[in-house]
Amino acid sequence: MFQNRDAWRIESDRLRVTVLEGGGHLAEIVLKADGAESISPWWIPPWPSIDPWTYDAAKHGDVYGKDSEAALLAGIMGHNLCFDYWGAPSPTEFKAGMFYHGEVSIVRAEKISQDDRSLVHRLDLTKSGTSITRTMRLAQEQPILYVEETAKNELSLDRSFGWVQHATFGPPFLDPEHTFFDSSATKGDLGEEKDYEPLADWPVGPAGQRENDYRRFAPQPPSQKMAYFLLDPKRELEFISAVNTEHRLLVAYVFLRKDYPWMMVWEENRNIQLPPWNGKAMTRGMEFGNTRIPGTMRAYLEKPEMYDTRTFGWLDAQAELTARYLVVMAKVPEGFAGVSDVRLVGSEVVIDAVGDADAIRVPFKPEWFPVQ
Repeated sequence: MFQNRDAWRIESDRLRVTVLEGGGHLAEIVLKADGAESISPWWIPPWPSIDPWTYDAAKHGDVYGKDSEAALLAGIMGHNLCFDYWGAPSPTEFKAGMFYHGEVSIVRAEKISQDDRSLVHRLDLTKSGTSITRTMRLAQEQPILYVEETAKNELSLDRSFGWVQHATFGPPFLDPEHTFFDSSATKGDLGEEKDYEPLADWPVGPAGQRENDYRRFAPQPPSQKMAYFLLDPKRELEFISAVNTEHRLLVAYVFLRKDYPWMMVWEENRNIQLPPWNGKAMTRGMEFGNTRIPGTMRAYLEKPEMYDTRTFGWLDAQAELTARYLVVMAKVPEGFAGVSDVRLVGSEVVIDAVGDADAIRVPFKPEWFPVQ
């Protein structure tokens, strides 16, 4: 059990990872270093959590709301997967039983296999005609979570799809004074509601202007940020990262651009007053995926390309696609206040610092993360 929810746990000598049965949400990741355990960087909402398939608008509407986000918010935690679209369903899709960020977030995951350091589970999306099989592995003496996901189109029709990793950070790791976010992102914009108003390259604003500096969390509530970024098209390997200098803790996601060429920043700082938010939540999403467009097929077709990059993915009939990412954790030395780059060098993940701090080198298994 985790936060009163059924969960699975895998553990090595360096990491502990907890995964909820509901939606397969990655709820907790803890680094073991220097004889102690770190805090988990992932977000735990400030409201009671229930299994999302148990949500009923008549029973739970006053607590979680009644719109297309309600069932997702009832069970959301940590890092959640968005598939086979990202964002809101259309009104007709919602009426037909679809929810925010796709069906995947509200179904029960089925465990295929588990041992101390690995877990395989499957999420069957019967309304969408797709499925996701996820394999998670830990290796001894390595503070890395290896994640592999295989999506299958169960239909006899080719189809568009969105596939986004909704990596979400929360207190106490998320701290306006001590948390720094970095990424291999480039140009950005403010999205459809702002008529795709362009932004300067990541991190956009001067360090002293928090409202425009996407490396930092806004210090004063109520506030909210949302922006969309293209990950560097010149790179094969992309990253997002977060560092808390008080806890001296780093978490970095490493993935291939061919799988996930887009990133979206979403920040909520005690701004939304509707349930279940009630003006109490602090959270930052650094979401990376294959789609730039929130919504489903109609939205994809209306804007199929931006910055010479397709804004959604494609699954042929009965086809499968596999994508992978790493979650790397490390204690950082004094003075390490951000990440300038992440590289794979031989059998090491090398994390270069902003400024003069020494790079962090983490051993990894190249055969568990093939780049070809």
